[in-house]
Amino acid sequence: MNLLLLCTYPVQNASHGGQLRVKNIADEYRRAGLNVQVAGVLGSRAYHAEDGFVEYPGNHSFHAYLKNPFLMEDFGISKVFSEVGGIWYERLRKKIKAIPDIIHVEQPWLMPFAFLMANSLSRFPKLIYGSQNIEHRLKKEIVQSYFGSDAAAEAEKLILQCEINAMTNADGVVGVSQNDVDWIKANCNTPVCLAPNGVQAWSVSPEGRTEAAALTGGSKYALYCASAHPPNIQGFFEIFGGGFGSLNPRQRLVIAGGAGPAIMQDPRLSESAKLSERVIAPGLVPQSCLNGLLEEAQCIVLPLTQGGGTNLKTAEALWSGKYVLATKVAMRGFEKYYGANGVFVIDEPDAFKRKLRELMQIPSLSLRLEERNLRKDLLWENSIGSLPEFIKNLKSRQG
Repeated sequence: MNLLLLCTYPVQNASHGGQLRVKNIADEYRRAGLNVQVAGVLGSRAYHAEDGFVEYPGNHSFHAYLKNPFLMEDFGISKVFSEVGGIWYERLRKKIKAIPDIIHVEQPWLMPFAFLMANSLSRFPKLIYGSQNIEHRLKKEIVQSYFGSDAAAEAEKLILQCEINAMTNADGVVGVSQNDVDWIKANCNTPVCLAPNGVQAWSVSPEGRTEAAALTGGSKYALYCASAHPPNIQGFFEIFGGGFGSLNPRQRLVIAGGAGPAIMQDPRLSESAKLSERVIAPGLVPQSCLNGLLEEAQCIVLPLTQGGGTNLKTAEALWSGKYVLATKVAMRGFEKYYGANGVFVIDEPDAFKRKLRELMQIPSLSLRLEERNLRKDLLWENSIGSLPEFIKNLKSRQG
């Protein structure tokens, strides 16, 4: 059985959350015996070319639908790739290697393309919509922080309609948290499967330890792993801004991932006393180095204040067995870990910073074997293991 998995980012060298989710979903489908092709659109000029993916169309392509495409590029993609006979629709259509029996679309942006393509086939495939967020709420928060409430309201309206269309045109919907599943069920009658985000178990190599030590200079450190996604930057400054006394002069806050360079270039960094001098921001690091950083960290911080869905970095932090200091937003979908050994959930910035100072001064956390075993549900094979059976049941419903 052929399954086409559509998304707006390459997955061969997955690094951010969406890429990792798609890669692991594809692997899970393949383990179930499906012939999987991952294809789609490069949603940014920053992505490297990959087989099956059409290049980024460019913001000028979106002006027929958006006055200002900044922060709305994903919606622009949904529009230009749903113009039947248009150059972008045809380019993506030509990337499809086999006639699909099932089309799984991660996030709503390529669902219009999938629906139109499905209608052109002799046998209509089953359509799966993979929801990673309640997208219109997240988009409203992001746009409002840049352009104000009027622009945010317009963006929210456009994205909500995109989401509703994706859910109602699908044969099945996948949600990442119970909160998201409840919202999906309240807005459509489509069957829904809960498949939370997860993490891949890792091991640390001697090289990884060496790479991590070279970055930190042997300092005791807290670790923040995050992409350059705007909510990751906004949350960092909302929590750590306004003065930072959580670390002593020998301790550091390491920011691994694309968020680091963005934070270092942000003028708000220098406005928070002692913050800039405590930060190490290497940007993207090799997986071996990231594993080393996770292994040696005293504490992992998750200062998120915006967004829906669930955060892969939360699963990673919980699996690490280190102290985890997170906001309620970061813990969405992982509420069962409230009160778990070494897990602290705090929203108020001053209290968050006080708790970080406390955690950096006490002995490192050591989980018992039974505590580690209870966290195995965080692994990808357990978090999304229900997907093959879900689509098998949908496929058995003909018509």
